[in-house]
Amino acid sequence: MKCVIAGGNVKVLGRAVHSLSRIGDELYLEPTESGLSLRAVNSSRSAFASFLFAPLFFQLYEPGSSGPDTELFRCKVHMKSFLGIFRSLPSLEKSVGKCLILLKPRASRLVLQLHCKYGEYQRGHGLGGDTAQRGTCWHHILPC
Repeated sequence: MKCVIAGGNVKVLGRAVHSLSRIGDELYLEPTESGLSLRAVNSSRSAFASFLFAPLFFQLYEPGSSGPDTELFRCKVHMKSFLGIFRSLPSLEKSVGKCLILLKPRASRLVLQLHCKYGEYQRGHGLGGDTAQRGTCWHHILPC
């Protein structure tokens, strides 16, 4: 799965993640043909919350290979890892031009890249694969 989120929508995604963090400690990502689904369930399994971001929300949305024999990849990550990327929503709105989300099923990895508006980069909190490219603020690789 590959999707690119433009400027102001990065803040919307961040708000959704912050809301889901109040429900549970794990975040479930599921790319479907109808959009990207983000879900959280509380520890007693008595409450859940879900957001579905339609393909029109993204600049580019490719859910992955779909066919009769292929199954779409689902990913579960710790909420604290994902929440760290969207820690400061006001600074994201000012500095981030776009966000790239990649799900790599064969490597069982989720990659998030926040690209700065002005071509500068700041080093963020790496989770296994920090790279510093011009125009990239943070580069996180999370195990699924």
